[in-house]
Amino acid sequence: MKHPIDNMQWIAVDELKSNDYNPNVVFKSELSLLKFSLLTNGWIQPVLITQDKVIIDGFHRATLAKTDKDVRKLTDGKIPCAVLELSEEERIMLTIRINRAKGSHVAFKMSDCVKQLIRDYGLSVDSVCKGIGATKNEIELLLCDDVFKKKGINESTQYSQAWIVG
Repeated sequence: MKHPIDNMQWIAVDELKSNDYNPNVVFKSELSLLKFSLLTNGWIQPVLITQDKVIIDGFHRATLAKTDKDVRKLTDGKIPCAVLELSEEERIMLTIRINRAKGSHVAFKMSDCVKQLIRDYGLSVDSVCKGIGATKNEIELLLCDDVFKKKGINESTQYSQAWIVG
């Protein structure tokens, strides 16, 4: 089997085109976190593109490489791209599938991770805030042993089913 990563190439970001079907939106704070990640760890995964250089996945990484001088300077305006041979309907479904498969963070697991970083590895709250793109209040809440007590939620309070441990 041939894998898309076998077609990895460094391509000038200015040659890439966005698609017109990506439903994913990244807000400014997440874009800042993405920039931090690129500047800290470099390019850890390629942008997926078509043979005619339309972006399938990685639009926000490519946008940063186009518009942010620090990210652009990392690799002299070139970014790693894996070239895929797909029909347009396959590309649309892949874009959606990749975005959906990224999932969302579950508060209980996030709490475990934050506690491990601070208690087991000795990281400061500030370094964890910066490292994962969280506010100090978010980290302090995740460090609580009883978030319901901290938030003043009692048994008579109406709250979403999302807060019920299954």
